[in-house]
Amino acid sequence: MNRRKKLVFISSIAVPHQVRFCDALEDYFDTRLWFYEYPDRTRGAWWRVDLGKHCKVLERVVFLESGLFAERYLALGLRKELEQFDPDIVMVGGFSIPSNYLAYRWARRKRKKTIVFSERSRDPSGGLRRRGLVWGLLHWLYRDVDVVMVNADDAVAQFRDDLGFGDKVVAGRYAADLEAYFEHPLREAKLAYTYLFANRMTEIYNPIGAIELFAAVRSKYPGSRLVMNAAGELGEQCRARIAELGIGDAVEFLTKLKSWNELHKVYARCDILILPANFSNGNFTILEAMASGMGVVVSDRVLGIGKMVEDEKNGFNCEPTTAAFLNRIERYLQQPKLFRVHAEINRPLVEPLSARGTARFFFDTVTRRFGCHDKRD
Repeated sequence: MNRRKKLVFISSIAVPHQVRFCDALEDYFDTRLWFYEYPDRTRGAWWRVDLGKHCKVLERVVFLESGLFAERYLALGLRKELEQFDPDIVMVGGFSIPSNYLAYRWARRKRKKTIVFSERSRDPSGGLRRRGLVWGLLHWLYRDVDVVMVNADDAVAQFRDDLGFGDKVVAGRYAADLEAYFEHPLREAKLAYTYLFANRMTEIYNPIGAIELFAAVRSKYPGSRLVMNAAGELGEQCRARIAELGIGDAVEFLTKLKSWNELHKVYARCDILILPANFSNGNFTILEAMASGMGVVVSDRVLGIGKMVEDEKNGFNCEPTTAAFLNRIERYLQQPKLFRVHAEINRPLVEPLSARGTARFFFDTVTRRFGCHDKRD
């Protein structure tokens, strides 16, 4: 019997989605997932989960803040870690992290297979970046990479054509931690509903717009409640706007979460996700709401995952105005059967994006490229 291939995936932050993905990949590879830092600095300590025996945060990591490699990390002991594990496949998350390049060079010297996983590359104005000096250099540095896996279908053309990686580019995705959400009960008709704004209070997600929308809902449907993410630089402005609108007694900020495993319970007690974003590359919050069986109303300016929500088919997708969102919300209120209709479409739709579904997808993709062995029994 052929041994399972050894795979190491080097990622930035030890977020729960990646840890769950590592666990799922164990069905296919002898997997290790190494991170440069815990989530405490950027997400909060409640994002920490048990890393298990196959994940770990690397020691002796230096944080860099300037130059071409403005992003990030240099792990001083990485070469030793690679030598000890001796993976067959080295996968790194991002082109512009110094230690990722060092891992790539180690893999090339050892004649290992190499994968770079990347998100869309955007310029300061939010447009897709074209090949210039920086990407010309990155392309040269990674000229012998075996596969460039991008996080969404619409990023394939950018990396294949504009950034010059050609047929090495394949569509991939992040894994979402969804299993607990599938167990939530379907929403039913009730006198008043609870709305969830799950994204950070930052400009692109338009939290002020969400608050004003909720105020309009509350004025027509007393007893309605809003649950909001408590993080983000617009927190003070949001609280001030809530006070101005006199809806403070109906708004709950998520300040008491103690662990990641509590998060899905927030969705379970909410009914409709609202995301009137001015822009977004796509958010796991949408997948989580769909898996939970919630009603979903998202802005038509949300890319990626947002495009999975088709207006009037499995949720509502519209311009991010109070009038448009209120119109869609009232469809759920007037036709509560839509909760069940949409949930029955959405749960099978998002299952392939779960940790297990993404692991299957990843194995199939790697098998086509590298000719790996079968899944273990």
